[in-house]
Amino acid sequence: MNFVQRAMLYISRKKGKTASLFLVIFVVSVFLISCFGVLNGSKRLSKDIRASVGAAFYIRANTQVSMNEDGQTEVKENQIRITQREIDQIMGTGEIIYCNPVNYGFARSDAIEFIAGKNHTEESNMGKVTALRFSALAPQFIEKTAVLAEGTHITDADSGKILISKQLADANHLSVGDKLTLLPAKPEKAEIAYKDDQSLKTAYAKVEISGIYQLDAEKSANKPTVSIPHNEIYASLDVLNALQESEPDIYTGEVDFFIADPAELHSITGNVRALQTIDWGVHLIRTNDFQYLKIAERLSSMGDLVKILLVLVSAVSALFLILLLTMRMRGRLQEAGVLLAAGIPKGQIAAGFLWEALSVALTALVLSHIVSLGAINFWGNSLLGELSPNLLNDETLRLGTNGAPQIHNYLKLNAMETLLIYLCQIIVIMASVFVSSIMILRLKPKEILSKMTTGGF
Repeated sequence: MNFVQRAMLYISRKKGKTASLFLVIFVVSVFLISCFGVLNGSKRLSKDIRASVGAAFYIRANTQVSMNEDGQTEVKENQIRITQREIDQIMGTGEIIYCNPVNYGFARSDAIEFIAGKNHTEESNMGKVTALRFSALAPQFIEKTAVLAEGTHITDADSGKILISKQLADANHLSVGDKLTLLPAKPEKAEIAYKDDQSLKTAYAKVEISGIYQLDAEKSANKPTVSIPHNEIYASLDVLNALQESEPDIYTGEVDFFIADPAELHSITGNVRALQTIDWGVHLIRTNDFQYLKIAERLSSMGDLVKILLVLVSAVSALFLILLLTMRMRGRLQEAGVLLAAGIPKGQIAAGFLWEALSVALTALVLSHIVSLGAINFWGNSLLGELSPNLLNDETLRLGTNGAPQIHNYLKLNAMETLLIYLCQIIVIMASVFVSSIMILRLKPKEILSKMTTGGF
């Protein structure tokens, strides 16, 4: 009988001892894979968050507060006016990856019956138009109070494209790809209602619906029609130009800049403030890196905790495996003595012991890999589930940042990482069996019998 047959025979006869070894290796492997998965996931997630929309700065109009002759406070809203030339200068101050200038206006259409607001009339049948380069970078979509339900977002390559809300599309039986004509509208506030004071329509814009968005907001009958969020239309910049409500390459709404690395945010904004071509008396810069700093701190703390847990699990698991295998080998003292007395070479005896342990270990590792996939997803979603980044790239700007990678994609270990963890476990097992075997097989059969009789081993 060769050493493989003896090993298989022992495994089949000693089911209790085999099961205990299997369970220990199985549990240790699941814990190690889970810890490494969460640790790697936090590192990869942190790297992607550094390139996410968590860091940006916005150039907007400031407000001026003054006292009039009667001692009353007056608030003056300045109007932003940034040209494309100034934007190009700002883009050269650092690693800015996207710029999203915005213009605001109003429009109406014979093909759209806007959701009625307070004191709604035919004259107040209009909606707000937000014209921009990238609709996916509008605050509502970044904050996910609005999500793209159908179609694609507006990008800088588009012209004559609009997004409308699902509620507005359903009310007017409109869908992606439909074409319609927008007319300019200039609301005039009269008490609490809005009415169109443009009696003559000379400008128009032919547009196509490129996408429909779902808005997380309730309809409000207390607001005028033009102020109801579901009536807002997102459009490419050329639409308001065609309606003669904006000028090409001049932006009077706001300009948003998104940078590659949040760590460079304050350096870049410092360079921008140094530009003399922008009137900083009526403009201000607002930065937004709070989201990144908050998430980065959480990920750093979590990574440190996982590292400590991983060291403890690895050390305790290795010691427990060594102890278990050593005790297991000591229980084989009589068997080793009999085999030696029967003339079986020491190498074959040690190979049999090693084959037994490796057979159980390989089976445990294969099954643990299947279970560890579920464990990684559970722990990853529990610890990192709320930290999915809004990655900035051409795909997310077209299909929406809600299409960002899911957390489980960050937790997956590649084949090399998984094999390396399993190899380390196998090395520990082989070393434990080998050392324990040497301690036994270096003795002669008479010495083994003597130690068994006296209990000296």
